Amino acid sequence: MKTVYVILILAALSQAQDSPEMITVPFSDPSRPRMVRGNLMNGCFTVEGYDGRDVIIEVRGGDRGHRAIRAPRGAEGLKRINTNSFGLTVEEENNVVRIQSPMGPGRDVLVRVPFATSLRLECMNGGEIKVDHVSGDLELQNLNGGVTVTNASGSVLAHSLNGKVTVSLDKITPDKPMSFSTMNGDIDVTLPPDIKANFRMKSDNGEVFSDFDVKLLPNSNQPVVEDSRSKGGRYRVKVDKTAVGSVNGGGPELSFKTFNGNIFIRKRK
Repeated sequence: MKTVYVILILAALSQAQDSPEMITVPFSDPSRPRMVRGNLMNGCFTVEGYDGRDVIIEVRGGDRGHRAIRAPRGAEGLKRINTNSFGLTVEEENNVVRIQSPMGPGRDVLVRVPFATSLRLECMNGGEIKVDHVSGDLELQNLNGGVTVTNASGSVLAHSLNGKVTVSLDKITPDKPMSFSTMNGDIDVTLPPDIKANFRMKSDNGEVFSDFDVKLLPNSNQPVVEDSRSKGGRYRVKVDKTAVGSVNGGGPELSFKTFNGNIFIRKRK
């Protein structure tokens, strides 16, 4: 299989901060399963599915990092000259496109992919992961921002440390587990009404709401006793807030977990 390496140092051609820079990266074999993997230290991804064969990448928005960086020692009395540059590395090998940026000033990246494309995306600082009209296995992780998935099909693993997780699935991959989690934020997931699954739900400081007929297991949150007194330890009783229930007879496990927030599990209308 061919390998395509594209190393970009993108610079704005004008002072307009919304001027996009665009590149197109072909897959080695568009007839085989496709994957896009991305990692941004600053800025985040918006991914849109389209009726095409290639990955189209645009860098958008202003230079976020310079607004937060203080002038270094020795620059007193000098003005910063904003080169408005953004480093980005894109590689394609064996039907996997990898997108990465170095540390430093960041900008948001718009990625257009063929509808049937799996994604593995990570963002660290700033922005929200947004995915729309994509079918595949989606693994999305955002440290300081939310995750939003709309009009998608397949399976989803979505995690945010500080942000809301919102996912709407038109179709799911049968017999495949999924997970939706955040530390600080709500979880709002919309699923097909005929889904067969087991829900594992936990909100430490919030509540769970759903319009599915969830049949809770009677022993899903029974007290757990830990007795180590015979070894000089202690006697401890713990009641976990996790609730487990089945929908439409049960199936693969879907995990919903937040520490500070509510959980909403909705039927797709």
